[in-house]
Amino acid sequence: MSLALKGTLVLVGAGKMGGAMLEGWLKSGADPQKIAVLDPFASDDMKALLARHKVSLNPAIAGITNAEVVLIAVKPQMMEEVLPTVVGLGASKPLILSVAAGKTIASFERHFGKSAAIIRTIPNTPASIGRGITAMSANANVSAAQLKLATELLSAIGEVVTVDREELIDSVTAVSG
Repeated sequence: MSLALKGTLVLVGAGKMGGAMLEGWLKSGADPQKIAVLDPFASDDMKALLARHKVSLNPAIAGITNAEVVLIAVKPQMMEEVLPTVVGLGASKPLILSVAAGKTIASFERHFGKSAAIIRTIPNTPASIGRGITAMSANANVSAAQLKLATELLSAIGEVVTVDREELIDSVTAVSG
């Protein structure tokens, strides 16, 4: 897989899950110049990885004018604190991709607007070592190209399955666990 990013991939949260995805993208040849990581609490190991690959850490959000994907990988309990800080990225009409359990598409639409392209996913625990199954569901605003890009991004942590109805996402995750 070689991600063909046109704009910037903004990773919000580089903890266990976000970090696993980032490592997968970099190993597969993603252009580190097209990735920006927003994580004020990045571990020393993560900071070293970012420095080694020359991936931007905590750039000014106002300076990111070409966000193609905003991948939200923060703990659900931090979501209401974090989302208002990145909502400005929505100006470039990016794909909003969430890997946070329990946060619905509607909860992201409240922040980014009803016209935002949003995909909700739930990776299972083995995803943190690249062997997971991630269930995803998209709202009606997501294009075929965005769905394909999301599948490529999520493939860094394992297999990806799409469900037509968001309410089925928890069931898929439970069965795949």
